[in-house]
Amino acid sequence: MNNSKKLLFALFLLPLFTLAQSNYKPGVVVTLKGDTLHGFIDYKEWENNPESINFKPALSGAAQQYTPNEVTYFQVAQLDAYRRYSGPVSTDATNINRISTGRDTGFRTAVVFLKIEASGKYVALYSYTDDLKKRYFVVDKSNNQPVELVFRTYYSPDQGNKTVNEDRYKGQLIYLSSRYNTNTDDLRTIIENASYDQDLVNIVNKINGTAKRASSYKKPGISFYAGIGSGISSIKPPNNNDFYSSNYSYVNSYLPRISFGINAYANPEVGKLVFKGEIALSANAYKTYFNQYYYSHPLSYITLNQYTLSLDPQVLYNIYNSDRFKFYLEAGVSLNFSKYSNNNLYSAGSTEPEQNYIQLTSGWFSVPLSAGITLNNKIGIYVTYIVPSVISENNFTYNSIQFGISYTFSPKK
Repeated sequence: MNNSKKLLFALFLLPLFTLAQSNYKPGVVVTLKGDTLHGFIDYKEWENNPESINFKPALSGAAQQYTPNEVTYFQVAQLDAYRRYSGPVSTDATNINRISTGRDTGFRTAVVFLKIEASGKYVALYSYTDDLKKRYFVVDKSNNQPVELVFRTYYSPDQGNKTVNEDRYKGQLIYLSSRYNTNTDDLRTIIENASYDQDLVNIVNKINGTAKRASSYKKPGISFYAGIGSGISSIKPPNNNDFYSSNYSYVNSYLPRISFGINAYANPEVGKLVFKGEIALSANAYKTYFNQYYYSHPLSYITLNQYTLSLDPQVLYNIYNSDRFKFYLEAGVSLNFSKYSNNNLYSAGSTEPEQNYIQLTSGWFSVPLSAGITLNNKIGIYVTYIVPSVISENNFTYNSIQFGISYTFSPKK
């Protein structure tokens, strides 16, 4: 058990010593000089718009880094596209926990990559996300100059610090729809009710007379899996109770565990960060031998059967990530609901067991830490260390190292 703990501890330190793995996809880069470069772009799970990209003319070649100071446009094939922008970017907060008192019209001049959200013959929609907020920009194809769609929210001191939402973006979109003779009553109603989010993509597509998106993921955003495994599990009496000596021995439980779950990918085309939800059923039969303080021989022992339903939200990160092979680390928390039987203490020198000796709790928490591999995006093999977890009012702890195999099912496109 101790060697296994050391192994798993070492595995969880790996991210501290592991360089971020590349994820090169076919792509195109257009430089400020107008040169078009075909090759491969390191496509990452960008929560914010990238400040730079790594580009290779060939997978075996050296990487070159490009910023908006060298590049006007880049596209990762069949995925995302970005264009260069130089101009004002608003600096007012829109998060309700950070908004200002009074109207904030502040901005900064920036040179950044804008993500292309939608594009057509009349209008294009871009977005720019940084640590402050997400902003949308619209481009009238007649001048090709991005203009930020304005949305402000603030506390108005003139109205008793009432929250005011300034939806100027609606007027901007109504103007564009009128300019291109698409301002129908239905579209105007859609614009007036639109939120400052993905609703804008649909509106721009309607102005352009198309339902086409600028980019879309090929891979599904979720998948499902089923698994079966076992473990080396035991229960341990409390160390701080004089009734028990430290001379324990265990008859470990090896009964099965089955699980079903869902994977939600932060970015399906990258697949490094995965949020998981799992439900599992397991069974264990324990026997623990120990010396009571007033006996040395024969040994006393405790028996317990346990049947557990677990609900496990987890986060998985693929340290090595390719379609054929992945190596991952995973952590989470388990909410466990257990039923028990055969809860007996067999004391040395006694002919009858003391029933219901352990003061068990039906609901308890545990922390699973896992490492594993995935083959061909389908077959998973894992080992899990469960941090010792208290399962009774008199401080008996559950200890387990689990191992198993899983199979992932992706929904049809």
